[in-house]
Amino acid sequence: MDKYLNKRKHDNTIDESEIDNGDNDAGPSQSSELESTENKIQNYLLDGKYYKIISVEGTKISVTCQLCSKKIIAYNNSTGNLLSHYKLLHSSIMSQVKEYKILKMSGNSKKDILKQTKLFHSGPNKSCSKQEVYELVFEYIICEIRPLVTVEKRSFKKLILRLTHSNDESIIPNRKQILQLLKNSYNSYVSMLSDLIQKSKFICTTADIWSGNNKSYLGMTCHFIDPITYERKSFVLGCKRIIGSHTYLNITETMTCMTQEYNIHYSKISHTVTDNASNFAKVFKTFSTSVKSTQSTTLSVGDLNEDGSPFEDSDVETENITVVDIGQIFTNSEDQNIDESFCLPPHMRCCAHTLNLISTTDIKKIKDASYINISESTFIKLFSFWTLISRSTVASDKILEKCGCKFPTPVVTRWNSLYDSSLKVLKYKQQLTKAFDDLHLIKLKLSEWTFLEEYCQVMEPLAISLDKLQGENNSFLGYVAPTILVLRRLLISFTDLKYCKPLSFAIIQAIETRFNYILDLSRPESKDFIIASMSHPKFKLSWVPLRYMKLCKNLFISECCLRINTETKSTNLTIAQSDKDDSDDDFFDSICNDNDFTSPSESESRNSNLANLQALSFLNLKKKDLDILNDFPVIKEVFLKYNTTIPSSAAVERLFSKAVQVLTTRRNRLSDDTFQMLLCCRSKYDI
Repeated sequence: MDKYLNKRKHDNTIDESEIDNGDNDAGPSQSSELESTENKIQNYLLDGKYYKIISVEGTKISVTCQLCSKKIIAYNNSTGNLLSHYKLLHSSIMSQVKEYKILKMSGNSKKDILKQTKLFHSGPNKSCSKQEVYELVFEYIICEIRPLVTVEKRSFKKLILRLTHSNDESIIPNRKQILQLLKNSYNSYVSMLSDLIQKSKFICTTADIWSGNNKSYLGMTCHFIDPITYERKSFVLGCKRIIGSHTYLNITETMTCMTQEYNIHYSKISHTVTDNASNFAKVFKTFSTSVKSTQSTTLSVGDLNEDGSPFEDSDVETENITVVDIGQIFTNSEDQNIDESFCLPPHMRCCAHTLNLISTTDIKKIKDASYINISESTFIKLFSFWTLISRSTVASDKILEKCGCKFPTPVVTRWNSLYDSSLKVLKYKQQLTKAFDDLHLIKLKLSEWTFLEEYCQVMEPLAISLDKLQGENNSFLGYVAPTILVLRRLLISFTDLKYCKPLSFAIIQAIETRFNYILDLSRPESKDFIIASMSHPKFKLSWVPLRYMKLCKNLFISECCLRINTETKSTNLTIAQSDKDDSDDDFFDSICNDNDFTSPSESESRNSNLANLQALSFLNLKKKDLDILNDFPVIKEVFLKYNTTIPSSAAVERLFSKAVQVLTTRRNRLSDDTFQMLLCCRSKYDI
């Protein structure tokens, strides 16, 4: 008897996992048949349109189909057989059944939606103020890079009015008001960034030129390190229009104008990083302060009127001879208009761009005949494949069907693009072998597949190095020297190559030529890279070759001594004043306060000892976190000075990626000032 009662109890319990989604919202019948019938009518199948309820016995429900009058038995916890009946016998109206379900569900959920809204707004309803709507609309226009005229579009106004439950169109800003908000936001951005730059001891800038819609722009970004968190902060300085040719004078004037807008003195900038273009090289060769201090611009062309004139003993009449200054003849007329007031910071070429030149330009100079033959035959077939899938939708669909993915195509201006495209081809080698037959393409031979594998093997360290150096947030100048040395060592270790030995040798030779200041650390231009790497806790002395160990250590200690002497001179007065204010024992000042009796040489010697102690303690420490710099104030100053510089100009390239989205073909009437304000304000929301 107990087993029978337990079984009946189990049958009357609803299993939630068996309830049809939205088809049965009613609970079990526990009071009366009438109450159960009313609950069941809430189901869209049992409301009388498709089934008529005959009787209700506990959880058992007897219904008849309204179309065929067939009697069907269902249960309150499972109505799946009712839906299956229509699927099998009345499949022609299943679309109507589904539409009716959606209609009934949307109608039944109105009360729930109202309840949820009330729970969300627990207090009285608060409508957005006009100022809040203005700010939200402005943020949307800037962040989504929408045209300013969007606010005057009919659909946009309708959206805002419905969301704000208002009929007053005055709460929506017009185009002129958005433009005024843009100007105000830009002015606040300039003020904010100027304050941050003034508080920073060192900053780094990047610069490059971009052309779009038949216009040229010079973009600049600035970067500095937070001295507390050691996080790199990046901002857009601007993207100004360059009218005319990209001459070095035009570039210099634009860069100076942009830095003066933020009150940036050239001495605060550690380096300006650009690509390897010749016009930028001439800009800094002419106006950089580091170059001016080391070169002499005096040129002696001689005196044409001296006594030893060749015309003295000749019979030629000299009365009508006009004396011409030869220096003016051989001097470019453009150089005569040089403004001596232009002063630019030290220049640094983009290391990532240099690596890209090695992987593209330098390897084209390989003269090995066997390598050239197999390389050309392989990449001709691959480029025919890449060209086909980029132009033919039919071919692209076939490749997507067979491989389940799309393949990137190499782009000249995109770093590592050929390597990335080749690596993707190797990953789907088997699928592509069959796909080449379907596309009527010439398949790669076994030797060509082997060449492609070796090509990716050789290019992989170069691609990884380039990715590390083109970073922005976690990349420092101290990464350059260790990265180049590791890259060269990895390329030398590839000794079992069958086809790509000439490629490996060509890259090694190009590295030794373009990065000679990294491999020969005794060169003057190696100083910044040495100190930047040694002051970084991750590297210290671990990367330095043994033959340069003593040289690098002495150079690092000398820089630490120089920094501590500079800091001491600037803080001496403050320390002396604070000591006098806090001292209570004036009687012992004559022997305790030795500032008046310490000679400059003794003070420098003491600072030198302190710098030596901090430098050696830092170099012997095994920890590699940046936080350990807090225990070494002198090393911290050296780190901030040399590692503020980023090794790549990729940051300004990312700025141009956003510029492409702003200066579209349909917005070719956008003014230059508005274009620059949009880019700067867009970066403001990325902070």
